[in-house]
Amino acid sequence: MSHELVEELLASVAPAANARSQLVKHLAAEPGVLTAGGSRMPKVVSEFIYAAIAAGIDGLVSPSCALCSRPRTLFHTHGDGERICTSCYSRQHTATCSGCGREDRRIKARTADGQPICSRCHEHARPQQPCDGCGRPGSVKQSVVDGRRYCRSCRAKQAPTAPCVVCGQQRRINARTDDGGAICTTCYAKARTGTTPCDECGQIAPLQTRADGRTTTSTNAGKNLCARCYRYPRRLCGVCGRHRRVALKATDTSPDICPTCYQAPVVDCSICGQQALGRRTTNHGRPRCFSCQTIGQIDAALTGPDGLIRPELVPVRDALAASDRPRSLLTNWHNLSSLHLLSDIAQGRLELSHEALDARPQVFSVTYLRAMLVAADALPPRDENAVRLRRYAAEAATDITNPEFRGALSRYARWHVIGRVKTNRHGHISPTTAGRAKANIQSARNFIDHLTASGHTLHDFPQAQLETWLSRDSTRRIGFIRWLKQGGYLTRCQLPDPIRQKDPSHDVDPEEQLGLARRLLHDPDAASVEDRAAACLILLYAQPVTKIAALTTSDIQVRDAGTYLTLGPEPLLLIPPLDAMVKALPVAKPFGTASTLADPRWLFTSKNAGTHLHPTSLMARMNRLGITTRASRNTALLHLAATTPPAVFASLVGIHITTATRWAELTGAAWNNYAAHVPIRTNSQQASRRERPR
Repeated sequence: MSHELVEELLASVAPAANARSQLVKHLAAEPGVLTAGGSRMPKVVSEFIYAAIAAGIDGLVSPSCALCSRPRTLFHTHGDGERICTSCYSRQHTATCSGCGREDRRIKARTADGQPICSRCHEHARPQQPCDGCGRPGSVKQSVVDGRRYCRSCRAKQAPTAPCVVCGQQRRINARTDDGGAICTTCYAKARTGTTPCDECGQIAPLQTRADGRTTTSTNAGKNLCARCYRYPRRLCGVCGRHRRVALKATDTSPDICPTCYQAPVVDCSICGQQALGRRTTNHGRPRCFSCQTIGQIDAALTGPDGLIRPELVPVRDALAASDRPRSLLTNWHNLSSLHLLSDIAQGRLELSHEALDARPQVFSVTYLRAMLVAADALPPRDENAVRLRRYAAEAATDITNPEFRGALSRYARWHVIGRVKTNRHGHISPTTAGRAKANIQSARNFIDHLTASGHTLHDFPQAQLETWLSRDSTRRIGFIRWLKQGGYLTRCQLPDPIRQKDPSHDVDPEEQLGLARRLLHDPDAASVEDRAAACLILLYAQPVTKIAALTTSDIQVRDAGTYLTLGPEPLLLIPPLDAMVKALPVAKPFGTASTLADPRWLFTSKNAGTHLHPTSLMARMNRLGITTRASRNTALLHLAATTPPAVFASLVGIHITTATRWAELTGAAWNNYAAHVPIRTNSQQASRRERPR
């Protein structure tokens, strides 16, 4: 330490004569204050010590707050000559706000008659003026840059930015390096380091709690813990009664409160008059529940330029307003793409039609909104699988430059594939059928790409090229090639002989399958009711996932003999306890707002309104239970064919009699000779009775 350095520190910390005199007197009277630390010193002394430490003088001890023990500038007095930081001073000076009525609020200001006001009420009480940036009324402040008055949001946008030397992005400056480089807020927080190691992990990092601090609990008492090792106290919430993390500690007049209840208190709504979770100062300083806030947000978004909500969108508005999770809808309103599209329709920026939605990328938000509008009768219903299949066929031939190739693929997809697709009992194309049609179109497109790459046409394509294309993948379909041959193309090619169809795969052990079926039937904890019912229909009655997903409540019949399920021409009597599980369906409801517009007839509901569960989703759920749907269904068909005549189980499980007969032949059961043996056996029995002596 030199005299010149001391003079520089005095000039920077205490330029006034009275401040320098106060500093010199205290140092002369208490010379040990430089190395003892503590909080018993004037503010100018603590600033001098901080400046000396920053100048590189060793052996000094930083002053610390008398309450939190953190090294900070001590602006305020506390107790007998001790000093505290601004944060602790604010915590000590709390009262019941005269504006909002909340207790233990930090006092920001006082009214003319001396009543305390918290910072939020003080902010609301300030005169509302239009912002020179966005034009919205609010609390504005004058900018030091151009002298105009801006709100907080506009001031934040006008903050100077610079490329961060860590991440390289153009961000707001939070700090600078020694050579003047800018550091953004995110990188500055990641680069923070402490001086005291954590008692748990041993790393030197910013501490969440200190051994001598006020935030110690029974879990981490007397420890220095970083943010990763610190465990927040968990106690019984005095509002909801759950054992959760404490956000607001108990006082003499209030219990411990968890974060959920602390952020969403129970209020007396000033609009509906009910007691519910909400906010205290959202309705011009008056409390309002989340349901009323959500309804106001919905009405504002769905009101058109004429000040009215379109009649077609009223059911959708009612479904949104009836949501059982208004707080979640209110929080995620600006993040949901489906609600943005709905707002565009209400404001007239997007036409209310299937064609307008088809022009958008077919992501989940568009599909979800379309299903909701159809369920609310705002849009006419249509076969979505058929529309997607036609769109897929059109897109498959769009980028083919050769007109002959493009025409051949378009005709094949339109007339041979889509024109011959069969519909289900509801008159729609099933997802499985649509998937097979897409596979045929994709295989045709792959052949067109191979044809283009080889430089040949549909008339001079050689046999060697065809064999090369077929040999690359044994699963490729040759339906398009057969169609081309029938149309007079590929005259130089010969198709290979058809491969004999293999026996269906049934590599599942029947005993293991029956054991799994027993566990799913009798163990409630094995899976959900939906998954258990669907799995038993596959393992016991050989039902495909496409038919299971499309089951409705009208397929269930309750009679005196028991519960029947219509899977084929004849209703099937269900065994217990499968009958109780089927009668309990549907259990789950669609996702979010679609639950209000759900079609109650589907036993397995989808996330979208008015639709059933997609077979692919049901198949994935079965796979998680260890069920391979195709192999397990074939194993069940083998068991039925070996124990039941084909005409009986075909009408019960809903397969064709020819298919049932083939399965019976595969098992070796000679059910076709059963009817012929009956009269022969009967005649022989009668003859033996006649010959028997009386």
